[in-house]
Amino acid sequence: MNYSATLNGHTLEYFEDEHLYLVDGVIVPSITQLMKKRFGDKYLGISEEVLKRAAQRGTEVHEAIERYVVTGEETDLPEMRGFLFLQRIYDFEVINTERPVILFYKDSPIAAGRYDLMLEMDGKQGGADIKRTATLDKEYLSLQLNLYRIAIRQTYGIEWEFLRGIHLREEIRKFVKIPINEELTMDFIKEAIK
Repeated sequence: MNYSATLNGHTLEYFEDEHLYLVDGVIVPSITQLMKKRFGDKYLGISEEVLKRAAQRGTEVHEAIERYVVTGEETDLPEMRGFLFLQRIYDFEVINTERPVILFYKDSPIAAGRYDLMLEMDGKQGGADIKRTATLDKEYLSLQLNLYRIAIRQTYGIEWEFLRGIHLREEIRKFVKIPINEELTMDFIKEAIK
């Protein structure tokens, strides 16, 4: 889905077929693309067919959870059952999903993206990312969520007070605490833009 939005005085455009973000008419990488500067191509060596199937299933799970958040419609996916279980056990509410953000450094846009979930739990707001990988890469997830945490503050003026990974894969269902680390995240941003 292509879209255009005005965020914090900047025009963000997204073109889905090319997975292309523009801020004020200038192409910027996605937050995931920016992260490749640290992690490279995480899935190098895995067959294209396996990656394609995994991406399709991941998209199916993300879309099912987003549809549930927006409409209340449940599916029979095991990952959906896992999500509902985690929501019941950890008593979190999804405030919104898939909102676009712009990441800035010294007032210049350096990346853009869409976060998975904004949650409310124990009277606090935080961010969460859904992963359907065979194993949960906490280092990758930590950087990703911390980048989104900074971008959400810069885009909407919202402060995420906690970060969580939601690991769902068939019968796997984990709600993982991710540490907030502003200093390491800013160090990565400075290195990435060189």
